[in-house]
Amino acid sequence: MIISRTPFRITLGGGGTDLPSFYNEHGGFVITMAIDKYIYITLKNHDFESQLKLRYSQTEIVENATFLKHDRARASLLLHKLYNNLEINSSADLPANSGMGSSGSYLVGLLNLIRRYKKINNEPKILAEEACSVEIDILKEPVGKQDQYIAAFGGVRILDIAKNGDVDVSSVKISKNDMLGFLSNIKVFCLNTQRSASEVLLDQQQNKQNSNSILQKIKEQSYTILDILVSGNFDKYGLLLNEHWLLKKQLSSKISSNAIDILYKTVCSDFNVLGGKVIGAGGGGFILLYAPTKQRELSKFMNDNRMKELSFNIDYEGSSIIGQY
Repeated sequence: MIISRTPFRITLGGGGTDLPSFYNEHGGFVITMAIDKYIYITLKNHDFESQLKLRYSQTEIVENATFLKHDRARASLLLHKLYNNLEINSSADLPANSGMGSSGSYLVGLLNLIRRYKKINNEPKILAEEACSVEIDILKEPVGKQDQYIAAFGGVRILDIAKNGDVDVSSVKISKNDMLGFLSNIKVFCLNTQRSASEVLLDQQQNKQNSNSILQKIKEQSYTILDILVSGNFDKYGLLLNEHWLLKKQLSSKISSNAIDILYKTVCSDFNVLGGKVIGAGGGGFILLYAPTKQRELSKFMNDNRMKELSFNIDYEGSSIIGQY
């Protein structure tokens, strides 16, 4: 049995500029952070059983990987010519469709296992690009490159994406103490609603011209966000986050809702939240709020309204093999 552990992520800036529909024309620039919430996947070979068993929120037992309903698992196994005699199980710290890059994390974690099982190169760059190829090229999902890269590399990263899709990965130059100070003002809460990221992104891309115009502004913001993080003037990030959210909502009517808008207005006016956003494509999942003061009051208010707080730290390892037996 082989076990992989792969982190989820929170985008700090530039989300959406990693989509092919944007970076093919303008290039992308994303600042993103892996967190210590994970998906765990196990792969076990069965010498005496011919079937393929796949367990996630559902259980599939098939004679051949070709018949799997789970598209990412099916595509990954077929890519590596693995058809049966395997059992694959997954379990995660966060629910699916939560806006934390769960699909990308699952795919990177599974490919990491497959490559270790076949004893072939499983370096982060290779894992990330192969995962992108599966989702974007093979499955034609309307997703970008952020989730796969941050899941593979971990840390707090800058993803500079060229027009041809090449991704340059570098670290944000900020000390761990400064990063802890920054994170102390970041509050993340579960909205108790889930959505399909692909559905939101597909809706966003229906009006490509409008979306790309807004994403160009979001890309410019991401350069400013990087300067803010490096300089340590973190309250400016909160104010810029508010501008970002107003821009992001213009991408699709599915990104926010009346309930989310009312919640956001309340926390900004009553608890000195400088800015916030729904994490990921939008529409539900988790909301990030930048609150330099009144943090206890904010947490109590959200908890009283049945929105649990997510406690997290940074993951610096990325997708890793944590056991082989």
